[in-house]
Amino acid sequence: MSVASALAHQARTGARLTQNELARLADVHQPAVARAERGNTGLTVSSLDRLVRAAGWRLTVVPTRAATAADTAEVIANLIGTASVDGPFRAIIQLADDLAAEHGAERVALTVTPPQPTGDIRFDALLAGVVETRLDEQHLPHPRWLATAQCLSSPWFVDNSSVGDAATIAATPSALAKRGVIIDADELMSL
Repeated sequence: MSVASALAHQARTGARLTQNELARLADVHQPAVARAERGNTGLTVSSLDRLVRAAGWRLTVVPTRAATAADTAEVIANLIGTASVDGPFRAIIQLADDLAAEHGAERVALTVTPPQPTGDIRFDALLAGVVETRLDEQHLPHPRWLATAQCLSSPWFVDNSSVGDAATIAATPSALAKRGVIIDADELMSL
């Protein structure tokens, strides 16, 4: 999937529109939306802008090379079902690192697009908690999607060896704890 097709898809799904609804709003045929999202066509900037604006969004250039929260959710979704949670967890750590490296508006911009479900509610909750933690570090505004982000019904100790450990519970950032994700804040940093 190209960057342009990913942006078209993210704008449509973030606006909670079907391809038919977006096609109607953009005054194009639904197959054109499907081709744009699959990357089966050379999507021009003007065509992408038309689709994104019809979804109620806007194309913006952000001075960063870091991945967005929505990009990370897509990576995790592609990794879910592998034999281990190492790959999805590494993607979360990369997001945490990327957000920590950015400041102010750039940090917020990387989190605005609503991420799609990863296929594992634990990682949905972990991703939301990491985003909120990194935004709270600089007292930055939260994107709307965080208000309805996944919360787990029972605690998930990300590190199985820390199940029930009082020190890990105490060291869990509040944005993660309220979502039922228990992980020492130090685990969210690369070595």
